[in-house]
Amino acid sequence: MSDTARNHLSRRRFLQASAAATAGAMGAGLLRGEAPRRPNILFILTDDQRFDTMSCLGHPFLKTPHMDRIRNEGVLLANAFVTTSLCSPARASFLTGMYAHSHGVIGNRGQEYDPDKTPSFPRLLQQAGYETGFVGKWHQAPHANPRKGFDYWLSFKGQGQYTDPALNENGRDFKATGYITDLLTDYAVGFLNKQRHKPFCLVLSHKAIHGPFTPAPRHENLYEGVVPPKPVSWDDDLAGKPAWQRGPHRPAKGKKGAAKKGTAKAGEAAEERVPDRRAPGPWQPSKSFMDYYRALAAVDEGIGKVLAAMAQTGQLDDTVIVFAGDNGYFKGEHGRGDKRLAYEEALRIPFLLRYPRLVKGGATVEQMVLNIDLAPTLLDLAGVPIPPHVQGRSMKPLLEGKSPADWRKSWLYEYWVDLTPTIPRMVGVRTQTAKLVRYPDADCIDEMYDLAKDRHEMHNLANEPACAEMKRTLQAELDRLMKETGYRNDVPRPRDAAPKARRADAPRGVLLDVEFGPSGKPPADAGPAKLAIKSVGRIQSEPGRDGRSAARFAGQQALELGRQEQLDPSVGPWIVSARVKSEGDGVVLAHGGASRGYLLAVREGKCVLVVHDAGGTRRLQGRDKIAGRWAHLLVVLDESAARLYVDGRPAARSELDGGIDELPNDGLSIGRDSGSPVSEELSPRGFVGLVESVRCLRQEVDDAEAARLAGA
Repeated sequence: MSDTARNHLSRRRFLQASAAATAGAMGAGLLRGEAPRRPNILFILTDDQRFDTMSCLGHPFLKTPHMDRIRNEGVLLANAFVTTSLCSPARASFLTGMYAHSHGVIGNRGQEYDPDKTPSFPRLLQQAGYETGFVGKWHQAPHANPRKGFDYWLSFKGQGQYTDPALNENGRDFKATGYITDLLTDYAVGFLNKQRHKPFCLVLSHKAIHGPFTPAPRHENLYEGVVPPKPVSWDDDLAGKPAWQRGPHRPAKGKKGAAKKGTAKAGEAAEERVPDRRAPGPWQPSKSFMDYYRALAAVDEGIGKVLAAMAQTGQLDDTVIVFAGDNGYFKGEHGRGDKRLAYEEALRIPFLLRYPRLVKGGATVEQMVLNIDLAPTLLDLAGVPIPPHVQGRSMKPLLEGKSPADWRKSWLYEYWVDLTPTIPRMVGVRTQTAKLVRYPDADCIDEMYDLAKDRHEMHNLANEPACAEMKRTLQAELDRLMKETGYRNDVPRPRDAAPKARRADAPRGVLLDVEFGPSGKPPADAGPAKLAIKSVGRIQSEPGRDGRSAARFAGQQALELGRQEQLDPSVGPWIVSARVKSEGDGVVLAHGGASRGYLLAVREGKCVLVVHDAGGTRRLQGRDKIAGRWAHLLVVLDESAARLYVDGRPAARSELDGGIDELPNDGLSIGRDSGSPVSEELSPRGFVGLVESVRCLRQEVDDAEAARLAGA
């Protein structure tokens, strides 16, 4: 390169850097003696990240240097909680500053708060002159289209996918290539690098680290060989606690003895003898257990890229950066995974804030703060009036190092029956030292814990005579909070999603009919639609029932049909049947993935059906063992329910919210889940045993017709 060219390039880089610095200074209002403008706002939200998953909090093996930087240069809100430990309600509460019973999003069933009646803090900031953006998981109402309050929009439907996701940018649907966390980070950086003359508010809402836990390929072997320590409460035998926690998992029975709508038959729960105590098994964390932590690595790297982008454009110190998780998560405590329950691991969240113009680096706030406090805090820092519908409180005094005498000493927790009907509705109060949880619709005991003496919540004091006064005090405080917040037992859902319109011209009757000849192989195509079938692995033939032939599967073989419009389970009623003789646990058939689809499997000798529809995940299980004998399995899916029949008899039923609302990306596979996993637990294991036939139909099926099909 010539000296002239080199000098020209150096000058161009200098001018580019100078322009960026000038733009940053102008954005901050630092030129010509102007006063700094209102702060920019960046809210980074993760999914299912528990409160202690940061290395700055002393985690035994996690490395999160960029989260640690926010903590070291900002403030740790050490006692931060969510008022409902569930994705959709918690996210709506962050945005609106309201309890779930007030904004109406009480579950993961496709509900959405009303943006006109209860505007979010980004919408209020937009109306006050901010440029607003949303990047990531919205998880309210089953569509990805832009929402009110955002000038820029990049999102996806429902839970989305980790790899090559379908995205929507400002109303345009497209298929992206790459890993979701990296993609969201890049779109966020693009928004931050845009030149503007307004302050901005960006919400970066990650899919990670929601299950099925899927790390970026570069992190697949991260923490290899690490054995996470066993939680103290893994050994909780649950004695003296509500019986539904010890299983078997049956829907909570109403106080009058009637089963709740959409659950098991009346009296079924009472017929099952629940053991007095749980017998904890050995501590053996799985690969999926560790993938939870591995998936967090890309989030932390993304935070580093975002901070670097803001530093380069001169915006970093003029931006209020908030980092939080949408709810806690169990990693073996009390023998559980997931969240929902009112134990500390599900309630507590990571909550950090960096804003050097207000907060001294390395500070810690010990007072109890809630996710509903975020909206009023950001509005307060931006100088925007806090509307009367907001139920949280601005944390600005705490950030300034003050200790208001009237700061909350207690708060209300609520959970509503959702897609896991075995967990009943609950309402509780958490103070600085104690907790009381009640189950209004279930015949079970309350839970009460002295957190000062029993921080792992192992000993339920609710029925201890010596603790009667403590319970009366907590109950009075719970009653006060319920009245103060307008809690009521029946919450209208504001914006339930309407079921997808069903195609009237969809073909009905038998659509797929797979039977096996003497070779053990099915025909090259099967059913009226002549759908092509691909064999994976060698499938041998063995005698079936009454002179018929059957195909032997040994855990590795599969028959794959690919993505077929004719086999669209969103056009119901959708029927799938299989006649099998199981010799071990494994997947009989699978169709779809973790966002839309279903899976039929054998687990511990019993038939299990997993369904993902627009509202979430349902798991149904038969009560009788089918291993070692021929069994006819029948799945019925429609807009309102999933039904499982075994040998022509009803085995299990669960409500659906509109059913599977679109053709899954992954096609139907027999003998193995060949696509993205429908079930993190069940998908890895292929079927072992004999399969005589598999059929797909579109027709109405009642109990009598199910019995007829079983005998055919």
